[in-house]
Amino acid sequence: MTRKNLIEDIYHNLRTRILTEKIYPGQKISEITLASEYLCSRTPVREALKRLEDDGLVIIKPKSGTYVNNETSRDFIELMQVRGSLESLAFHLALENVAARDINQLEKTIGSLDKLIAEEPIDMMEFARLHYDFHYSLIKLSGNSLLLRHFERLNLRSSHMFYEMMDKNRAVNTQKEHKLIIELLKNKDESGTGFIENHLQRKIKRFLDKGATE
Repeated sequence: MTRKNLIEDIYHNLRTRILTEKIYPGQKISEITLASEYLCSRTPVREALKRLEDDGLVIIKPKSGTYVNNETSRDFIELMQVRGSLESLAFHLALENVAARDINQLEKTIGSLDKLIAEEPIDMMEFARLHYDFHYSLIKLSGNSLLLRHFERLNLRSSHMFYEMMDKNRAVNTQKEHKLIIELLKNKDESGTGFIENHLQRKIKRFLDKGATE
């Protein structure tokens, strides 16, 4: 395995373990333990951890170590507020660029999400991946590379709390709203800019409602 592939492997493996809470929020990550686990030096481990820090999934503290980021409810709310503005702008710009093949791709993703929702239990890791693909595709349709880069960073930071807020009923409701977004895009309906922002505001409300009931 090349050094680049090794770093990639460590990165993706750790990312999955963090998102599924096999490594829990606040836990310290040992470079020595990981180097032993992957039969490598600490250098590729450090590079993988630096990528995770860039994603917002870990915090590297000088002279202390690396810890899984323990995001707060406030972090999640602020994230959704910013995403709402970014995705609203992306929808507005996408109205000028959207083609039939783009709609077909979005509908294909929605079809895959429908199949997942029909399963019991839902594979929430796969649901999160496809959910990301749907929103990422919308951002790409904006044709704005700066917008795309900002979205990539924000969405990775939100992934951890996605699992905490999502269940079958919320997945069904989210999917209904995704289908409405596609219809608004098909019809080149400018009101979709407000609908998308409200779509993300409703996620904040669902997150807070879930917290209030636990």
